[in-house]
Amino acid sequence: MRMRRGPTGLVGLLGALALVAAACTAGTEGGQSPSTGAREGETILIGGVGPLSEPGAVTAGIDMRWAMEQAVSDVNAQGGVLGKKLELIFEDTQNTPDVARSVAEKLVSEDHVVAVVGEYHSGAALAMVPVANDSGVPFVFAETWSDSITGGDPSDPTLPADPPSVFRIAPTTSLVSNLFVDWLENGIHAHKFIHVYEASDYGLYEADLYKALLQGTGIELVQVKVELNQADYSAVMGRLAQEHGDADVALIDVTGESGYTAVQNAFDAGLFGPDRNTICFASQEAQNDRAWWRVVPDGAGCVFMFVGPPPSAYNDMTRSVAERYQARFGGQPNVWTFEAYDAVRLVADAIERAGSTEPGAIVKALETTSFVGAQGRYSFPYGSQNPLPNDQPSWMWHQWPDPTVQYLEYTQKDQPLGEAAVVWPPSKQTDGTAYVSVRG
Repeated sequence: MRMRRGPTGLVGLLGALALVAAACTAGTEGGQSPSTGAREGETILIGGVGPLSEPGAVTAGIDMRWAMEQAVSDVNAQGGVLGKKLELIFEDTQNTPDVARSVAEKLVSEDHVVAVVGEYHSGAALAMVPVANDSGVPFVFAETWSDSITGGDPSDPTLPADPPSVFRIAPTTSLVSNLFVDWLENGIHAHKFIHVYEASDYGLYEADLYKALLQGTGIELVQVKVELNQADYSAVMGRLAQEHGDADVALIDVTGESGYTAVQNAFDAGLFGPDRNTICFASQEAQNDRAWWRVVPDGAGCVFMFVGPPPSAYNDMTRSVAERYQARFGGQPNVWTFEAYDAVRLVADAIERAGSTEPGAIVKALETTSFVGAQGRYSFPYGSQNPLPNDQPSWMWHQWPDPTVQYLEYTQKDQPLGEAAVVWPPSKQTDGTAYVSVRG
């Protein structure tokens, strides 16, 4: 799907401009200091970040900003934090690293926020990590998967392991990639796998990771890099259909609105279809069933990742957010909605327990988190107060260890998300199989 046009896109754009204007005003009033992030006697400022412009996942950014606003409203309705109201300053990162770093620096240095929450794209988050490291301000990333965000990158000195004030509540690339390889090997017993990945930090990391994970498995790997925000991917998909039509599965590992276009182009080009043997595996944007069926009408039979609690596991907070989302947007919320909401609630909880808006105090409080949010009970078992043991991967630093990850399959045209089959892991299968295929 392209960016929402018409009234919805206009409202999102005007809302983003209004928030930027409010942020600029907030940064010049009240004499706030970097250590408090609050205007004297008024509010505690929290920064929010996410994509509101292409090549970012615009609809996800709109969802995340809305969820953060709901969380701020809920906290304030319950009396605020330390006797003060929370105030959100949201910035558009555009899924552009330079822009992401610039807005992070603005939030920290000009607006003097006490914490930054959100983000959808790993590349944007990676560009913000050095700002967090230099400032000591806590950043709670919501929907960013790159291992390097919390685990560091030996080839990049700006991304050291154990970043002191960076936290994450999304699953990591290694976690989900290992699950995917398990499905390939033990679920569908694949012999040949096509990986279409995006030309971004996230995509390049994914490409290297799958090369490493598939070594020694006997599965042939075909990889193709594509650019984000293209109007058409038919040429690439047509070439794959002609040269690798014997592949067992093709993962269209392209995030944002580009992912929908790429999958439908793959059906149009004959890579996927009822008479083809190659299984379609889409990015998790497929869980937005309204957008999926509008842009990918041939998408029955596609498998995709679902992260977050299923409706059957909703608690009161999850249900409340979901009902408000349904009323506002007319559909089921995606995991990034819950993650963005929870990131604000986690920061509010940490400030309250710390009894301070000083960044170091908030970081220490986050490390001892035991808070039930929309996704479940959060904790960060490894950090400065409990060093990471040698038997844990480096990305477990300041990482929530319990995100729910499962694979679903749309088995009928126009099927709502809630009726999709669970195909992996085996313990959660609804049909007793790793791939159901289309039921007519």
